[in-house]
Amino acid sequence: MKHWIKVGLRLGLFLCLVGAVQGKGIEYSVVKIVNQYNVFNWYSPWNSGSTGKGTGSGFVISKKRILTNAHVVSDSAILLVFFHNDPRPYPARVKAIGHDCDLAILELVDSKRLDDVPALKIAGLPKIRSQVFTYGYPAGGKRLSSTGGVVSRIEVQQYVHSGVDQHLIVQTDAAINPGNSGGPVIQSNAVVGVAFQGNSKLENMGLFIPTIVINHFLKDLEDGTYDGYPELGIVTTAMENPAARAYAKMKPEETGVRVDLILQKTSAKNVLKPGDIVTSINGNSIANDGTIDWRGLRLDYALIVDLLQQGEVLHLEIIRDGKHLKKSVPLNHYNPMRFQAKIFEQRPKYYIYAGLVFVPLNRATLMTYGSSWFTDVNQELLYEFYFRPLEKDEPVDVPYVIQIRRLDAEVNAEESRFLYQVVDKVNGKKIHTLQDLAGAFEGCTNAEHVIHFKYDNAITVLDRKKADAAHSKILKKYAIQKDRNL
Repeated sequence: MKHWIKVGLRLGLFLCLVGAVQGKGIEYSVVKIVNQYNVFNWYSPWNSGSTGKGTGSGFVISKKRILTNAHVVSDSAILLVFFHNDPRPYPARVKAIGHDCDLAILELVDSKRLDDVPALKIAGLPKIRSQVFTYGYPAGGKRLSSTGGVVSRIEVQQYVHSGVDQHLIVQTDAAINPGNSGGPVIQSNAVVGVAFQGNSKLENMGLFIPTIVINHFLKDLEDGTYDGYPELGIVTTAMENPAARAYAKMKPEETGVRVDLILQKTSAKNVLKPGDIVTSINGNSIANDGTIDWRGLRLDYALIVDLLQQGEVLHLEIIRDGKHLKKSVPLNHYNPMRFQAKIFEQRPKYYIYAGLVFVPLNRATLMTYGSSWFTDVNQELLYEFYFRPLEKDEPVDVPYVIQIRRLDAEVNAEESRFLYQVVDKVNGKKIHTLQDLAGAFEGCTNAEHVIHFKYDNAITVLDRKKADAAHSKILKKYAIQKDRNL
């Protein structure tokens, strides 16, 4: 018994020493990132925006690059990098950023600082119930922190940063707190993920981006440009209902999902048809609930699209009118989800006339309605933003114009009820862009300006001469230097 105790103690000491050696190597490769950011204000789009400071983590990979989260470095004005046991700040810049996968590459202004910093190796996908360690600088601390945990789940979930993209994630009970974002998740002395978000509703749970997503990001960048994830562009329904399968002329042993809608300009357009049953994707059989068996994990079939780059070809097997067909889908660059995502590093577009402020309808302008905008904003706006592209053959990459606010003045005193409304026509001219709007106002010679909104037959009427005279005075009163950024 004593012999086994001694063996156990020696083994424990050996593992501790190995951990110390590994930890020492890792800590020199993990950095703290300080982001002095500037976030534009879409409610007052003429302003320069609000400034602040955020902190996160990152780590050195090959070619003297620092990998981190996109949300750690978004909207940056100044980026500073701090190394282990080195108090000096090192200026950095964003080399590449992928808001759809929440990853970014930084490079130091003086890359010589990385000459003696070891690059961490990138490994594969960790197994369920295996142990991992997170490294980073939570809460902006000056000392590196490390916590251990177990991999508890691997699935496809929404990435909070963009608000629309869904990719593979790994869940662990290792602590991932603000400031940990962008730090490496380590297993066997190699990177198996990037820490990026938690869940405030759950305890002892953190999420990290697996290396499958990391490698996709890095491969995309090999030509020097980040193109982003391709999108198949179909809306499908599960076929768990036996009656629905019989209606689709499926045999009892056949499984798949039904194509209900194909978005305009996307990859599947002109290849698939509504009513098609997709039974296989790149050789992976699709179950009636829309999942595939991938490496022993039951995951959404859309994962297979995520594994490919733009320009690659996706192979599908389908049932159409009872016939079995094989289809090849070249994955093009058009991704409609991009136009519904959160907006970063973009100066707001706007147009002001006689105190009426007009902006494009996008996620940023919707969010100015308040923290619960999704439930509080008028339902017509949500329809135009989310559902119109699903119901009409109309692309979503040209947003409608909305009137977001009114700068109080005598000339517009009676105009108040049509805020956060879609502009349909101005002076008889159809409006779809801010350029259309500016032209309709400035080319008018009528006695009145008449603004037609899209719903409820609502109109606003302005005296043209009085509005023209008041325009520059209103700009001066509210300290607005320019009435537009088109």
